Amino acid sequence: MRSYRIGGLHVAVSGLRLGQVLDRMPGMGAFADNRLSHFDLWVNERNNIEMPKAHEIFHFELAEGRGWCTMLADEAGNPAYRFDSGSLLLYERSQSGNVFLNWCSDLSELRYMLWLAYAHKALDYAAVPVHASVVVWQGRAVLCLGESGTGKSTHTRLWLENVPGAFLLNDDSPIVRVEHDGVWVYGSPWSGKTPCFKQERYPVAAFVRLSQAPYNEIKQLPTVQSFVALQPSCPPTLAHDERCVDRVVGILGGILDKVPVYRLECLPDAEAALLCSNTIFSH
Repeated sequence: MRSYRIGGLHVAVSGLRLGQVLDRMPGMGAFADNRLSHFDLWVNERNNIEMPKAHEIFHFELAEGRGWCTMLADEAGNPAYRFDSGSLLLYERSQSGNVFLNWCSDLSELRYMLWLAYAHKALDYAAVPVHASVVVWQGRAVLCLGESGTGKSTHTRLWLENVPGAFLLNDDSPIVRVEHDGVWVYGSPWSGKTPCFKQERYPVAAFVRLSQAPYNEIKQLPTVQSFVALQPSCPPTLAHDERCVDRVVGILGGILDKVPVYRLECLPDAEAALLCSNTIFSH
């Protein structure tokens, strides 16, 4: 068995082959924590998993042309994910948070399966993975949001180059969690193409939704527009799971009670990074 601490949650992974692969998977080692005795999520490798009677909910394409996946639900509402490659992930809605998956030789697909398993269970703890690039400055974090290709990584790189002391926490899927003392963001083993795997957490100063423009302009959004800016950056599969939707909405409501959301229309230049940092940290 392998054990990890991700986003403040205790994750156990069982299965000899799966464990050996995770030992070699970039990013996982930074989150290993063998001191734990209680686990919030169990991920179990099983051979010859049989798909229960289920109906199709959502059919979607994986990123970077890695094939397709079908989201299903059984009669009890437990979600499952069937990949065109033949891989299968089953999630049990129970206190133990059991996840079962069959052997997967594709490392990128396996990483995605673990992310899906984690995303479902994290909702029980007011936490959600967010598609964002995260920069930290003066002990607080700014999450840059946007669709793929809008320049999130470029913008955070401009912070690193022009805002002394700024550093990157995660470049793809940090974990955001609403806690009793505020909203926190955690590094995770899922950081896209950027190898930035940090077992660290920071209070969130702001979320910034980016859009490309021939000028630099930033403004704070009112509550409804803030929700609209945040929601697309949550895992899209959760929006197709009725039991998850209310929890996601509740988490976003908790975030909006405590953290401002901005829209930044910008050029890919130093002025945009400086405008953004000055606006957020002057408040």
